[in-house]
Amino acid sequence: MKHALFSSSLAALLAASLSPVIANDATPKLHPVEAVCITYEMTGQMMNGGSTRCHRDFAYEQYEIQNTTVGFAGMTQSQNQHTITIGDTIYAINLATNTGTQTQNPMYAGLVAALEDKTPEEMSAAFLDAMGFTATTVTKTIADLLCTVYTSMQMGSACLTEDGLMLEQEFMGNVTTATSVSIGDGGDDANYTLYQNVPITEGPDLSNGLGGLMDQLGQQ
Repeated sequence: MKHALFSSSLAALLAASLSPVIANDATPKLHPVEAVCITYEMTGQMMNGGSTRCHRDFAYEQYEIQNTTVGFAGMTQSQNQHTITIGDTIYAINLATNTGTQTQNPMYAGLVAALEDKTPEEMSAAFLDAMGFTATTVTKTIADLLCTVYTSMQMGSACLTEDGLMLEQEFMGNVTTATSVSIGDGGDDANYTLYQNVPITEGPDLSNGLGGLMDQLGQQ
């Protein structure tokens, strides 16, 4: 379960840390790539399956669809979840029960504020620093794209393209690898509006888990 949350969070946080915000009332740009869809294969000790992550409007709108099997202590559980992020709001929809939760993203306001005075390169470096990531000399070609491997004692490793697309992640014995990347394709409109068609309740408070990272970003 932790790996699933980390995968989603890391992708979202990396997306949000790589491009400056427009200093007016326009929608902030949270990623240098305007629209993209990436499909992933997940393998490892705790999780197997696949996911699709897409964003449009420079990652102001994002969604991830996961179809996975999670195993722990000899037990397995299937998960089919659809997560939508629009600005500072995260909708987590359980496709098996057709219900969902709505949660505020505690990272959003801080990231928007931090991005105003930093170039994409400065903000990217600050984020990777806060997460404890260090660039290596290792590069890979995954899904026909070149990426550089970053490592962290606490967070494992991630392989990122120059424009911030995550092509591979290794964490706690689990590996998430991109199998296809469609730049310029933000995915189907219906996948961004699914939360409008299911009962939504208030979700958990995420501020405690991510507050420390935001403090570190603010000090960069």
